[in-house]
Amino acid sequence: MRTSKNTREFKGNRLDCFPTDYVVIDLETTGYDPHRDEIIELGALRIHEGEVVESFSSLTKPQRDLDDYIIQLTGISNEMLASAPELSDVFPRYLDFIGDSIVVGHNVHFDVNFIYDTCIKESLKLFTNDLVDLLWLSRKLLPDLTSHKLCRVSSHFNICVEGMHRSLFDCKTTFECFEKCRILAKERYGQVDNLSQVFRPIKRTPCPKLKACDILPECDEFDEAHPLFNKVCVFTGALEKMTRSEAMQAVVNFGGTCKDNLTKKTNFLILGNNSYCSTLKDGKSTKQKKAESYKLTGADIEIISENVFYDMILDNEDK
Repeated sequence: MRTSKNTREFKGNRLDCFPTDYVVIDLETTGYDPHRDEIIELGALRIHEGEVVESFSSLTKPQRDLDDYIIQLTGISNEMLASAPELSDVFPRYLDFIGDSIVVGHNVHFDVNFIYDTCIKESLKLFTNDLVDLLWLSRKLLPDLTSHKLCRVSSHFNICVEGMHRSLFDCKTTFECFEKCRILAKERYGQVDNLSQVFRPIKRTPCPKLKACDILPECDEFDEAHPLFNKVCVFTGALEKMTRSEAMQAVVNFGGTCKDNLTKKTNFLILGNNSYCSTLKDGKSTKQKKAESYKLTGADIEIISENVFYDMILDNEDK
């Protein structure tokens, strides 16, 4: 396998707990890859003893126009960003707002990786804050949900979901869901300060119908909260750091499965770096366009780049 160790060596640790003082973060971006895409909105909420005490929200002007898909997904238009401040003017204030607090987010590795890499690009102090991932916690606490997207988790708790994919609104929704999960964990486990011992991997007997290209798991014990567990993955385009079979092997080793064709049951479409180029307005594969149309209609599918796929594997191995 041709992957290398995660280069974000000073990235903070994932914590399995429910702190009372923390900062909820959420970013909106031009795409899925912190190596190639840009931040267009920053949001954050400061929480003290379970109450919101301060908020931060700002649009930022990207170097290129937004893709039509991002406009539809977020509701942010090029006209809205035309008079927005540059990221270099806003980002230091965002970091000051967060300070050294524990950060909480839904799929928080996505946001933290963008922040970490932006600190490097802007020659700022590395972002080393520890983090708590609502996506991971909700998979542990709500295993019977068919999906753990933020809208599905919030719907489970009867929390309003209008306004999704704007940073500050997603921060508020994440905060409310996080506090609901705190109550649930307290009722179930009697404590919320360290849940790593009660969140144990499960054993699963491989099901024949989940085989892809004759690739079988190399283990029989899986972490059911891993982002790839029980998820259907499809690859498109040439991969740079793994062969296609190595990437598929990684998926099934985390309890997922791979398919050749994209359907509404697909959970992740992984874009090969050789075919992924944010500067090409219409330079998208048929699979990517199909996945975008599914996502806009509410399907449980995420479109990620090859680099983000590696981050997903390494983040959950190392932490």
